[in-house]
Amino acid sequence: MPEELQDNSKKTSKEIWLFLIFVDIVALCVFGFFIYKSFFNDFDFASLIPQTAAEEELSAETDVQENILVEEEKLPQEEAPSAKPEEPKPAQDEAEAKPAKPAEAPAEKPAVKAEPKKQSVFISGTGKTRKVTFKYYGNAKKVSIISGFTMRKPVALKKVGGVWSTTLVIYPGEYRYMFVVDGKETPDPNALQDDGRSVVVIK
Repeated sequence: MPEELQDNSKKTSKEIWLFLIFVDIVALCVFGFFIYKSFFNDFDFASLIPQTAAEEELSAETDVQENILVEEEKLPQEEAPSAKPEEPKPAQDEAEAKPAKPAEAPAEKPAVKAEPKKQSVFISGTGKTRKVTFKYYGNAKKVSIISGFTMRKPVALKKVGGVWSTTLVIYPGEYRYMFVVDGKETPDPNALQDDGRSVVVIK
């Protein structure tokens, strides 16, 4: 047999074997695809992944909510009972039927009589200056007077016969003054007031 025929037959047999191998590979791929599709189609890959405790609680709550929704859909809706008008209570009717008593007029309080003002400033003398006597009639342990004519220094009053008094020599004019009663500045209750201070006009 010539060498050329032997070479051709070897090539042909190799090509046949390669073709058969290729056909086998294709058949295996097709067969494996159908097996994969039939086996893994309904398989849940998510179940293979480990879940945390929070994810497990969330999935459990979701399942419970779905079950509740299904039960609510199955249950028929109950008709709301018709509201009946409430009957009035007899005790209230009797109270309403009785006429209300007329309100009693409030008792009038006796009017408080205002005490007449006492003269607390006495002016005497002529010339360039005047003698001015100041008197304070309230109860106190210590009383003094302060003003511009005292150079803003307290001048003590003496208590004679239950009345505090002092006499000063002052030039004519309008002055504002305050009594200092037990360390607290107090306006003269028997004199004119201006901006919280007592006023004296010396002519």
